[in-house]
Amino acid sequence: MQANESDEIDVQAGVTKRVVGLRRKVAESARLRGLVDNPDMVAVRIESQRRLITRGMWFFLALGLGFTTAGVQDFLAGHRPLTDPLWWAAWLAEPMLAGILIMLLVFESEILSHGVEVGSRWVDWLKRILLTSTLFMNVYPTIAVREGERFEVGNLAIHVMVPVVVFGVAEVMPVIQHRMNQAITDAYHRANTTTPAPPTPAPAAPPPAPVQAAPATGTRLKLPDQIRDAVKARADQVAAEGRALTADDVRAAVRVPPDLADRIAAEVHAHNGHAFTN
Repeated sequence: MQANESDEIDVQAGVTKRVVGLRRKVAESARLRGLVDNPDMVAVRIESQRRLITRGMWFFLALGLGFTTAGVQDFLAGHRPLTDPLWWAAWLAEPMLAGILIMLLVFESEILSHGVEVGSRWVDWLKRILLTSTLFMNVYPTIAVREGERFEVGNLAIHVMVPVVVFGVAEVMPVIQHRMNQAITDAYHRANTTTPAPPTPAPAAPPPAPVQAAPATGTRLKLPDQIRDAVKARADQVAAEGRALTADDVRAAVRVPPDLADRIAAEVHAHNGHAFTN
């Protein structure tokens, strides 16, 4: 590598070590940009953030439901003594309602993450009934104060705010799942529909030969090993299917411009499928 660089610096006027170093940085930047824009890398990043956000939302939703459980218990059994079995049974009311709500959220999140709409008003109605019941049972004891107690605005505010926040979280969580899944889908869609620009040739390198409508195949293309192996594997696959390699097959195997894909396919046909074996 050092010998090649030395020859290049000695022969080509103006190509200094600094120019060679800058070319290396440009090539590295182009590869890094390709990795950052790779749809698989985008999917990994989005999925990692989705898990983090989902866990946080579930954690804070559980805290909110824990607070509302005490409010519902106070509404149902606040006047009963501890010896009354209903006083203890009242603690089960809100966990039961919250459990149904959580199952609905899991259902919505799962199907929306696969791009399927809920398509039923009963799901929305049931969520609203559950959350409205929780809100009412939390707020009523703060308004209808018992004898010996006094009305407190702060107590009313917190008993209104927490159920409303729980309701908001319940509505937002499926949306988060759906939107982040859509972001992953869009990343793969862009990768499949966008043709990458051909690399800019080095200043000292001769310009590439123009690609004709019917490219000549007398001279074999020299491709990087990675592209050559991918095309050869695709050619073997389509040969096993009993058909000839097409430009679309080439582009399905490697990401190259359409004109280069046509030339590669023509080269393979001209050499009976052995264009890249030497």
